[in-house]
Amino acid sequence: MIQYVNVSATDSLSFVPNAFTVLPGASVHLAVTQLSSFNHTFTLSSVANATIPSGDSTAQLYAYFRAHPPIVNLTLGTTAGKVFHQNFTAPAVGTYEFVCLVHFADGMTGTMTVSAAAPGPSPAVVVPLVDVGAGAGVAVVAIVAGVLLVRRRRRQPPEPDPFA
Repeated sequence: MIQYVNVSATDSLSFVPNAFTVLPGASVHLAVTQLSSFNHTFTLSSVANATIPSGDSTAQLYAYFRAHPPIVNLTLGTTAGKVFHQNFTAPAVGTYEFVCLVHFADGMTGTMTVSAAAPGPSPAVVVPLVDVGAGAGVAVVAIVAGVLLVRRRRRQPPEPDPFA
């Protein structure tokens, strides 16, 4: 079974959606859209039912991922609208945390639940192509309603990723 998951990284230092469910053993096609003009990452932990302590320093965070290589580790850059793809096989049943390494201390996290129960409809971001004539297409990004903009602090980008 193939499952498609769409997630976006936003200016409000959040992932939309910040939670999704997949079936164990499913072939997952992940699409992460960069909606911001400053760098984000999408790093999915390989450890089930564990929460990465939010007080960890950048060095501790990197040490955690060196000890537990992530399932997905994407650097999204600074080009708004760019989409990054990663395929992986869903791990065993459990809850897996994903984070932005740059904005982890600001709470930019989410969870992937792997459950034998069939997942419901995805509240994921939709990126349809709209025909504007003469074969041209325009990507229209519809963001899930209800995202609150929060005061944000821009952090310095982390040092080059030592666990990649």
